[in-house]
Amino acid sequence: MKELLQIGLLLGGYSLVALCIASFWIPKVLRWREKLSGLTPLMRELWWTYSIYVWSSHVFFAVLSLGFGGWLMGGSGSAMAMCTFMLLWWSVRLYLQFFGFDLSEVEPSFTNRLAKHLLTLLFMCLVILYASLLSWNAGWLPGGGFP
Repeated sequence: MKELLQIGLLLGGYSLVALCIASFWIPKVLRWREKLSGLTPLMRELWWTYSIYVWSSHVFFAVLSLGFGGWLMGGSGSAMAMCTFMLLWWSVRLYLQFFGFDLSEVEPSFTNRLAKHLLTLLFMCLVILYASLLSWNAGWLPGGGFP
């Protein structure tokens, strides 16, 4: 199980790196410049601030997954807390993917449909990964828990 979780952390981490890189195209694809132009300067600044917070969190999750996998699997209370946070983060994002976003204004091109399905798959895999890591740290999986 440990080796499987380690592989999952690598795959999840590299997937998050890809997500962070692909995120640079989101403003263009969704025409943020055009759509945000009607907002007041403060609201535009808040929008960009929150966007950067989310992007930075994804970068941080990638760094943790790729560089601190041993810590994330270490069974400590802080590892459990971080895995719980990432599980909640991706669970909320997965919920929003299905129930929170009205994507009717996104052009229904093949590329956009493919991106939507790949993102949904990624979010599902990240939920499974961090739920598994939480279960490992809690000792609910064979070999896991406090050393």
